[in-house]
Amino acid sequence: MYKKDKLTLKTKILREIFNIAPKQFKEIDLNNHFLAKKFHISGNELKNNIDFLVETGLIRRWPVGKGEERILELMITDKGVDFLERKAGEEKQEKFNEIVAFTGTLIALVTIYGFIVNATNLQNYPINYWIVTVIFSILVVSCLGPLSMIIINFWKKFVERR
Repeated sequence: MYKKDKLTLKTKILREIFNIAPKQFKEIDLNNHFLAKKFHISGNELKNNIDFLVETGLIRRWPVGKGEERILELMITDKGVDFLERKAGEEKQEKFNEIVAFTGTLIALVTIYGFIVNATNLQNYPINYWIVTVIFSILVVSCLGPLSMIIINFWKKFVERR
């Protein structure tokens, strides 16, 4: 697993703990814990991720009860909330940057096309005009594809959060 994937998993677990905290659970049979099932990870991997979040001060964990009745309670810390807010801001900025890049590319393509057609009087050369038009149309459509996927994925995530 790549470092970014591991960080993403820790962030997702932290978000879940934020959404459900305070949450109590037993450290017995973590393979059947709902977080392990939700993220398709082993109980050991879940425990390691929770331990990491505790060690970094993003969540607090403390025992409640004794013996077989002992459960752990998880709560996100202010540091954890700040981290999630910063992470959400970074994700939004990244998506915005992608949209700006694709939009800028579209504008540049249309401007270049207009310049080539007008500067060289391509209307007077129909074959060349249509070749350039087809090439630039393909380029514009190739930029619209990723841009539309960004918008579609944004709406999917927006709907999932509700």
